[in-house]
Amino acid sequence: MTGTQIFKMELFKYVRDKTYIMSTGILAVINIFVTIYFTNIIDNYTQYSGLEDNYFFGFMVVFLVLTIFANMIFMFLYPFHLVSMDYKNNVMSMLVSSGVNRTQLFFAKIGAIFLWTILLTLVLVFIPFALILFKLLQVVDVQSLISGITQGINMAGFSFLGMMVSSFISYINSLVIIATATIMLKGNSLTFFLFIGLGMVQSAVASLLSFVPLSLNFSMTGILIMNNLITVVMTLIFILISLHFMKTQNL
Repeated sequence: MTGTQIFKMELFKYVRDKTYIMSTGILAVINIFVTIYFTNIIDNYTQYSGLEDNYFFGFMVVFLVLTIFANMIFMFLYPFHLVSMDYKNNVMSMLVSSGVNRTQLFFAKIGAIFLWTILLTLVLVFIPFALILFKLLQVVDVQSLISGITQGINMAGFSFLGMMVSSFISYINSLVIIATATIMLKGNSLTFFLFIGLGMVQSAVASLLSFVPLSLNFSMTGILIMNNLITVVMTLIFILISLHFMKTQNL
């Protein structure tokens, strides 16, 4: 079985994972419902008065906060499930015993997990954001709003593009640490605590290395680039650790 075949098999398996697909669908519906309600408030804000005394509006605000937390928790826990499901179902041992190359298996699974998780993030986050942005285009001068946000970021010494790149790198780094912790412990119940431990180790190393650009009087942009490079290097190290355990562990 080639790496491409494993990759396709992984994606097919995720689509057939009914429990989590249903959970994703429910979250998506809730996100759209909440978004439509608040975009309607934005679209007709001049017609509404005394919303602070409206019990239903207060309930929807609380529901919005709970929805945000539910999305965050789901998108955090879901990658743990994706990596560990083959360990818990004894599929990993079957794949290896059938002669599948462990290196190809590792990169195919990691690639599928990254792609699937990022796609779900876009579905759960992008659609509500796009709806809100569409309504804002009808109500406020979005260009002025974006310009103000960008100006604030630039005043802090950063760039909007740089912040977006940093966020994406940090997101990928978190997925890699989750995969590393899960592979090291074969998806058992202590995986979450190992993830926290690895995250703390990375934070300690990054904090020590961050003194280098500060001592050399780097600009804020230089510091941001240096921090991104540190995160990328740490991500590559965790990938190598994961690959090592995948290639040597007794399945």
